[in-house]
Amino acid sequence: MKYLLPWGLIVSRVLMAPLIIYLATLSHSWIGPSVVALMWFALIGDILDGIIARQLGIATPLMRRADSIADLIFWIAVGAALWVWRPEVFRPYLFWIRLALLLEALTYVLSFVKFKRELAAHAYSGKLLGIGILLGFTNLWWTGSSSWAIGLMLTLAYLSHLDRFGIAFFLPRWTPDTPSMYHAWRIRQGLPIKKHKLFHGD
Repeated sequence: MKYLLPWGLIVSRVLMAPLIIYLATLSHSWIGPSVVALMWFALIGDILDGIIARQLGIATPLMRRADSIADLIFWIAVGAALWVWRPEVFRPYLFWIRLALLLEALTYVLSFVKFKRELAAHAYSGKLLGIGILLGFTNLWWTGSSSWAIGLMLTLAYLSHLDRFGIAFFLPRWTPDTPSMYHAWRIRQGLPIKKHKLFHGD
């Protein structure tokens, strides 16, 4: 039973992905606020699943990998749904969005080539990107206007991709919960690293 809550929170983000895409096909005034509510629920669940799992001593590598995959599926769905709902918002930024997606794919390729699995770093840069994506998409879904939101998300995405690429490059072996490329470099050198207990446990 102790596995039920953290796994339920992870699976809920995957299940919300098609629901958000479906909502984007509708034409009601409550669609934007509804998606915003689902995004904030997903964020709270994303924070809690790791904390609960670590407190219960069940934060397995499989769970950490599933958490990363669930995040990717959920936020890609949010972006795809916004394209369905308001495609004009993205059109001026298509080149930079494609570049960000390409960098994301290259990070996965490097990780699979080197470790035969996805990275699951849960780096600080990724957490910062998550906050930026949440704030950016909240603005986009609430107002239907890009304003500062897409620029913020793209900037943080590029920084996160660089950091994660560095983590994959420096790590000598697959190591989940690596806070940054600096920490990965220290692991490569055989040096000790410190992690924040709230985000990565001991």
